[in-house]
Amino acid sequence: MIAVVSAYVPIEGHPRSEAEYDRLGRKLMAIDHPVMFAKGDLEHCWLWHMVQDHPGEVVHAVADNPKKNTLAYHVVQAQKTEWLDVVSTICPADVLVWIDYGIFHIPGVTKEIIDRFLDRAESEQAIAIPGCWEKGYRYDDNWPCWRFAGGVMVVPRRFAAAFNAAMKQEYARWLCKTGRVSWEVNVLSRLEKRDPEFPVWWYGPCGHDSTIFTHYRGTEHGNSRLAS
Repeated sequence: MIAVVSAYVPIEGHPRSEAEYDRLGRKLMAIDHPVMFAKGDLEHCWLWHMVQDHPGEVVHAVADNPKKNTLAYHVVQAQKTEWLDVVSTICPADVLVWIDYGIFHIPGVTKEIIDRFLDRAESEQAIAIPGCWEKGYRYDDNWPCWRFAGGVMVVPRRFAAAFNAAMKQEYARWLCKTGRVSWEVNVLSRLEKRDPEFPVWWYGPCGHDSTIFTHYRGTEHGNSRLAS
């Protein structure tokens, strides 16, 4: 059994309005597979509390889009694995698939493409995440690291809690070391380098388009395991 997990937290001043997100989200809710959805608020996100409790100044990455890449935005992005972990405790699905609530803003994405992707999603070997960059990239925390695309994650239920814990640990380590918060794809990249034994598979290369779904082949059909 497969269940899609998605969620949305409104962010004041974000370039894409709540109404636009909801318009896109209705398309996701119309797919043929079950969707577990939550609409939350910033104060209930775990990273928000970690930032508030941090004893020093917290700097967040903005790249070339400060209106979008706010601290609140990074906080919400960090919540993805928490939502997956929570759903894993209440949903009997063998595999949970995170799909961003606004995924239909990406070029080429259709209901049919998502449903075909979900029909192929596997429940055993590892977490599968699409990515744009092969190994050998140069990491710069001031910019998104597109080793991973971020909008989709195929997570066997049995890995959800460990995945969430590992991501939280890396967020905390980086905040303690640098006083910085950046994109969840950057955290995934650092986790890959620090823990090559963690059961995650990269598939791609993908673009910021429908290939994040169409290039998935499953962990037993040609994907490369993450390694430092």
